[in-house]
Amino acid sequence: MDSSLLAQLILYGLAAAVAAPVGAVVSAVILSKSKRPIAGVLVFTAGALLLDVVIVVIVLASGAFGGGGDAGAYLDVLLGVLFALLGVLAVFQKESPEKEAARRARVDSIAVAKLAMLFVAGIAVQVINFDAIAVMGGGLKEIVEANLGGGEEVGATVFLLALMLIPYYVPAVMYALAPQRAGKMLTAMTEWIVSNSRRVEIVTGLAFGVLFLWKGLAVLL
Repeated sequence: MDSSLLAQLILYGLAAAVAAPVGAVVSAVILSKSKRPIAGVLVFTAGALLLDVVIVVIVLASGAFGGGGDAGAYLDVLLGVLFALLGVLAVFQKESPEKEAARRARVDSIAVAKLAMLFVAGIAVQVINFDAIAVMGGGLKEIVEANLGGGEEVGATVFLLALMLIPYYVPAVMYALAPQRAGKMLTAMTEWIVSNSRRVEIVTGLAFGVLFLWKGLAVLL
């Protein structure tokens, strides 16, 4: 994998990860409230991964980006518009204690569920994060256009998935390495994300909106 492709995959992978903060929140709450915290997070992550793998197989098998041309640039513009729209909509949203309490209640109900339900929850949360899935499509476009061999293509795809699922599994890694320290950090992180979800949506939406619009329009114009 050359450095140019690596840089592109890091961009798309981290953008997809940032677009899914709810994954980190749910994983953190599972670690604090589940009777089987590590297993719970891994099962939750596996659900999200399953959906991603299905989408990867469908996209690669369809040859959606096999035609070359400006398809990739148009996809970047579409991603830019999507992120920018999410950011603008978040600007006009009104927060309230009731909405925040409802978000916390939904997350808590997921965290204490049985393993089978956590797997389903992983799929559901990833479906909700449709913007993250859209960004993953941009990463797949880069992989297809790089004309890699079979093994390299698989390796690049795994790398992309590992990056975009960081919010899901990294809390478990932190918890496994240092349970007490990680517990305090993850609690603080959860509180901050839940309390500042609107600000997160505004900043990430507008920032990535500008980035992807610039990336796509630089090719088209």
